[in-house]
Amino acid sequence: MEKKLDRRTFLKLGAGAGAAAFLAACAPTATEAPPAQTGGEEATAVPTSTPRPPTPEPTPIPTAPPKQIGEGANEIVVWYQDWDGANRIMNFVTPLFVEDYPDVSVNLQAIGYTDLFNKMLPAIASGTEGDVMMMYTDWVVGTDVRQVFLDITEPAGGLAYWQEMIFPAAFTAIDVPEGKVFYLPWLAGIRGGAMTVNMDHCEEAGIDYLNFGSFEEVVEAGKAMTQRTADGKISRSGYSPRSSQYQLLWSLIWQLGGNMFDKETGVWSHATDEGEAAAQIIYDLYWKEEVCDFELFTSEYEAVSQQLVSIWGDGAWTMSAQTDVAGVACDNIVTPFLANAVEQVLYPQHAAGWGLSRRLSDDADKLDAALAYALLIVGADACLQALDFYSGVMMSKPLYDDPRIEEVKFGIPSKRVALGMWPVARYTQDHVANQAPAAEEFDLAMRNEKSIPEALAAMDAYLQEQEDAARERIGM
Repeated sequence: MEKKLDRRTFLKLGAGAGAAAFLAACAPTATEAPPAQTGGEEATAVPTSTPRPPTPEPTPIPTAPPKQIGEGANEIVVWYQDWDGANRIMNFVTPLFVEDYPDVSVNLQAIGYTDLFNKMLPAIASGTEGDVMMMYTDWVVGTDVRQVFLDITEPAGGLAYWQEMIFPAAFTAIDVPEGKVFYLPWLAGIRGGAMTVNMDHCEEAGIDYLNFGSFEEVVEAGKAMTQRTADGKISRSGYSPRSSQYQLLWSLIWQLGGNMFDKETGVWSHATDEGEAAAQIIYDLYWKEEVCDFELFTSEYEAVSQQLVSIWGDGAWTMSAQTDVAGVACDNIVTPFLANAVEQVLYPQHAAGWGLSRRLSDDADKLDAALAYALLIVGADACLQALDFYSGVMMSKPLYDDPRIEEVKFGIPSKRVALGMWPVARYTQDHVANQAPAAEEFDLAMRNEKSIPEALAAMDAYLQEQEDAARERIGM
């Protein structure tokens, strides 16, 4: 190789970026990611949002043929999800990379979401995986990450380097050995960790959304913006928790001083005083405060596009999607804390990132090239490209110190939310890949079809069964 990767090069490239779900784990569409399916033997990735009604099957996106960039003899194979956002970033980054590393060529393989999910773990088990792989953290929560991705802590200069470059919470989305780095965070939609507002609705009602002081003030604003028909039915929801209620539940439990999962013992416990109190807060949004109901819409995302919702929590990514696709004037804020919060903490849901093949430990030159490429993807230049069309957040500290952040289309709201949310973000580090059945139980309670204590107990029973099975499988 003509260039060796040293610490100075790492600092120049800059590690930086969020993780989770650009669109795949947020809102599947026909042109983006389809719903997650079962894949491999160890993980089932299902979005942990409130389940949505069935939608027509999207037209399958054909997998693009591999794209070779560069002529170097040292080839690195890159697997990534085939959607427009990733294609733009990869096509921007890769030519720059091969200019700096002329002895390296990059084999870009864009793979549809479901195919990539189904392919990754079996390929890793058989040793046929790509050298650099895009992933979602909820794909690997039920695995021993040490057997999935390469430990990249030391090649980049040790833990101190990572702590300098990345918000620490970004590395805790899954259970990893303390002080070790096994994946590079990239982009995050943070359902539940952010709220999006319809700016026109706020202006009409005189709501200063940038200065909400508490969650309770959001509720009051939602009440002010909720509209009803002559017979009293809700015709516009001032605040809808429907897409984010499961994630919000965890944030509220922590803020009330409780804990729904103990990482050390592996015990799930939603059915506590704090769990019931948190669930009651969300229940009251529907049945006491009446800022939303279950009759106005079936799809919150579509309702937002139709101007039927004023505030929602589906994720920071929705600002760009609703602005560019539906023409809705939106903005993002960090989800405010309860006024009496014991702890100021938020659960931001799972994230998207990059892992490196463990096979690279036997090939120093290829490891240098693959790691340099991954760092470039999550660095400031690539992430700034993303913020021209994406309103989610990254995890890179240097990115938000870069003055160029003020110039890109969604840079300012992304910075606002990232700097406000990542320092207080918390993950459970559980081992349950499929949270959907628990979310369904919670939804039954919110719909008044089951009592809150019954739903929380059922959630715990399911989650405990899954946790115990995963721990046995991975030898914990």
